Amino acid sequence: MGKGDNGGFSEEQLEMYKECFKLMDVDKDGTISKNDIRAAFDNVGKLMSEGELDDMLGEVGGACTFDAMIKMFQDKMAGGSNDPDDLIVRAFKAYEAEGKIEAEMFRHALMNFGDKFSQAEVDDIFGEFEVDDDGFIESKAVIGLFVAGGGEEKKEEKKEEEPAAAPAEAEASADDGGAKKKKKKKKAAK
Repeated sequence: MGKGDNGGFSEEQLEMYKECFKLMDVDKDGTISKNDIRAAFDNVGKLMSEGELDDMLGEVGGACTFDAMIKMFQDKMAGGSNDPDDLIVRAFKAYEAEGKIEAEMFRHALMNFGDKFSQAEVDDIFGEFEVDDDGFIESKAVIGLFVAGGGEEKKEEKKEEEPAAAPAEAEASADDGGAKKKKKKKKAAK
């Protein structure tokens, strides 16, 4: 499948987009309107401003039919990868705000879109990360569950943590009289 008449999307991806389009097209007229988008976000507990709705529709550049939506996706992905992990990372990035994803919207998506998860499966997934007091989840934690290595964000996070860990080890070594250094020497001697 891959590239060809589908603009780089597999048949499976097109079916998923079609299912999402049908869910968003609340009035079932074949076009996603501002009211359709508002209703779809209302259904998952997310209130959208008029400006946000206008911006979303403006990205399509005309009536938001299924074909126009697919063309918009193709244009946005031009030069990008069609790698499943990369697509997952970008999908989560589309729903994040300041590095976080709204927990209830994520729960709703898991239970209602694509391969629908059961309540027990969703509870297991939510057991893997913390929901903050405002009802948000760190997007890095979510992406890490679905993509090996957690995507680009995880790589950046590891780079930041390594330098911070070195001073902490130095302090611990000074505090414990160099016991950690002895352990490292023993391991090296083996």
